[in-house]
Amino acid sequence: MVKRILFLSLALATLTSCSSHGNVSTKAYLRAMAVDGKKITFAFFEEEQKPITITAENPAKAKEIAELSIGKEIFTGHTELILLKNCDNLETLDFMLHKWKMSPSCMIAKPEYNGRTILAQANPENLTGSIETAKKHGLASECDIITVLSGFLSESESAEVAELSENGFCGVVEIKK
Repeated sequence: MVKRILFLSLALATLTSCSSHGNVSTKAYLRAMAVDGKKITFAFFEEEQKPITITAENPAKAKEIAELSIGKEIFTGHTELILLKNCDNLETLDFMLHKWKMSPSCMIAKPEYNGRTILAQANPENLTGSIETAKKHGLASECDIITVLSGFLSESESAEVAELSENGFCGVVEIKK
């Protein structure tokens, strides 16, 4: 219990806020990302910016390569969705929250396996919308980054998240830390 309170206190202390540094046109605003082992896909708010998939040792290196590829710094503070597959879930989410300063409302989901990258085929806005709709209808529980990390620190060391296909919400699955 003490661990959980300490973790939540630290998470609240690191909440992001807007910064006046830089021009918005020089940044790419990350809307969603998928981590599938060493394959990381970034999807952006800007419609003209197509999703980009990078193969790298870790998300930090993938972000660095993606920034060089698109010629803009990637801003992660407004990210709405992270899809996790074939990675250390706890380590990845801890890094995202504390180093990349992801929004505490960022939703966590697991992609339904189909051998393809969902973010390259589906609109991230539709994916997040389908999770919100599932929650409103009682089909899915809270799956924000704080709730999921708290589940990893609980006795069960797991959390329930939405499972998504390129068509949106398709169920709920349990993921382990």
